[in-house]
Amino acid sequence: MQRPPQSWLLLFLVVGAMVPRASAGTTDEPLATVEVTAEPISETEQRAPTAFVSVINPSEHADRMEDAADALGESVGTQVRRFGGLGAFSLLSIRGSNPNQVRIYLDGIPLSRASNEAVDLSTLPLDGLERIEVYRGIVPVAFGVRGTAGVVNLVTKPPSANPSTEIAADYGSFVTRKVVVSHSQQFGDIGFTGNATYLGSKGDFTFFDNNGTEMNPNDDNPNATRRNNAFNSLDAILKGTYALAGNWTLDLTSENFYKDQGIPGTDSNQSRDASLNRQRTLNYFRGANTGLFDGRVEAAAALFAVFERDVFDDPNGELFGVAQSTATQTAAIGLNVNGTYYPLPNHAVSWSSELSHERFVSEQQLQNQTLPDQNRLDLAAALQDRAGFLDDRLAVVPSFGYEHIEDSVSSSFDLTDEPNGPKVTKTRDFFNPAVGIEGRPWPWLTLKGNVGRYQRAPNFGELFGNQGIVVGNPQLQPEKVINRDVGFAVSWKPPRWIDQLALEYAFFDNRSDDLITPVQVSANRFSFKNIGAATVRGHELGLHSVGFGFIGLDLNYTHQDAENRSQIPQENGQQLPFLPADELYLQLKAFNPIGEAYYECNLVSGNFTDPANFDEVPSRALHTLGFAIRYWAPLTIHFEARNITNNQISDLAKFPLPGLSFFGGIKVAL
Repeated sequence: MQRPPQSWLLLFLVVGAMVPRASAGTTDEPLATVEVTAEPISETEQRAPTAFVSVINPSEHADRMEDAADALGESVGTQVRRFGGLGAFSLLSIRGSNPNQVRIYLDGIPLSRASNEAVDLSTLPLDGLERIEVYRGIVPVAFGVRGTAGVVNLVTKPPSANPSTEIAADYGSFVTRKVVVSHSQQFGDIGFTGNATYLGSKGDFTFFDNNGTEMNPNDDNPNATRRNNAFNSLDAILKGTYALAGNWTLDLTSENFYKDQGIPGTDSNQSRDASLNRQRTLNYFRGANTGLFDGRVEAAAALFAVFERDVFDDPNGELFGVAQSTATQTAAIGLNVNGTYYPLPNHAVSWSSELSHERFVSEQQLQNQTLPDQNRLDLAAALQDRAGFLDDRLAVVPSFGYEHIEDSVSSSFDLTDEPNGPKVTKTRDFFNPAVGIEGRPWPWLTLKGNVGRYQRAPNFGELFGNQGIVVGNPQLQPEKVINRDVGFAVSWKPPRWIDQLALEYAFFDNRSDDLITPVQVSANRFSFKNIGAATVRGHELGLHSVGFGFIGLDLNYTHQDAENRSQIPQENGQQLPFLPADELYLQLKAFNPIGEAYYECNLVSGNFTDPANFDEVPSRALHTLGFAIRYWAPLTIHFEARNITNNQISDLAKFPLPGLSFFGGIKVAL
């Protein structure tokens, strides 16, 4: 399906605005010298030398009332699907992918679970992080070459060399509040850092409610109040490090999350009592050495354990028509080992391996019934070779991943919600090859290209179902995806008034087969089948610039054409639902040592909410104004106004977002 030309015109105008134009009548002048500053290769680039990667700095969001969903939503090539405002359930898509195809990690430890790979972004930490790495398309070998669309890795802050303490408090519209306390310190060879973040809100914003009757304006309510939307959450990260002789370091980290929230439902069908209680604890112990065998080998090994528990309660059946009280818990343990060997100059061989076991248990508390337990044994191994040529101006990076999965469940469910049949065991083996090429004809220009084949195993819900609305299908085949991209990155310091300029462009072409799609099997039941295929092509453009020493400009633009190639005739050739064709994020900032003022704009084109493309969410624009003052170095005061035009919108159909809102706060750094 051909896209309207407006999106291509926007891309042309954005790129054309960056091309310098010659003025008529000017005399010839000698060209100014271009200053190029070479930077050391970062850990992110070492993991995936040819990948298109976005690195998000959480400190840029520290002076705002934001969560991880806000930070990821501003990145190029990503789409965040929100079921409400701050703290609401949110999912991530990369380059038009299904959220199940994006794997999320904390310090390389998997947060994506076999029960459901899609991670709720509202449960992720932000303030205790050093950076967020977003790998689009190609999956780094350190993550076992798993994740058919890409990988997000949250990297926690290491202990600081000098003692530091920060206390921050924020308050804003809808009785929203946030408190952050952190401390970091070194004691000789021992380092410690801790961060605790409390975030909560009443969430009672007003919105436009059409009462579920779009064709009848007589029953519309332009000032409906969002109810049962309150939440309280707490996330704490504790990290201890120990430096030993011989380049050995030990790292013990614990991340703990708790959240209690109401589940408001849709705009015209709000619940009063439905709720969800969530808990997570992640712990790992890692040992690493960067100087083995005379510095030719770097290696690390981590032993980890993750426990999650969710309790969903809908005593009056307001959301699905049936009273429910379900407690689910997941326990996973594992060991991963990875490293890099440098046999020759301009040559690096990297590897990773991980063995994990996960157990998922669900209990229907109203019926006092424990459902069949589900187990997954997962063995993954990957190998990558980076070979440099022509004085390392050309690099070829082939990689190969292998994954062995063994799923077992004591039974599955039939249409009567009864356990049906003996124990079910399913074994799968995946082989995921990829290759990337990187060229640096000049120090300021990098050319990249990648192609890779990846597979996703069905999750527990798709395979085995649950007692309720989902009927499992143990015969599901894995999804298959081929990712391809090509582009360039430019980074240099031009002469005169521009202090810094970085530009990245990528064209991507991803093709999926055997997509796992929900299919209705009865009036209130659905199952999953392999009936889908899709092609997603698009463009990504990112720009970062600083001029005159006090003006910053950031721009991220993504265009994608997501075509449904389903076997269902009325869906074939249509656009995939929930994937807007165009997204633009723009930030213009003026700054100096004592503060900053900024303007932000988020433009999202309309998108469909159904496979047949009948229901459409209209396009939207969100505008934000804010400032921060640091006149006295230890103290920061900030204020922000969001959605200043009070645009009444929904990110997903029937899940409204807040209108005009205000937030402010203070931070003290000691």
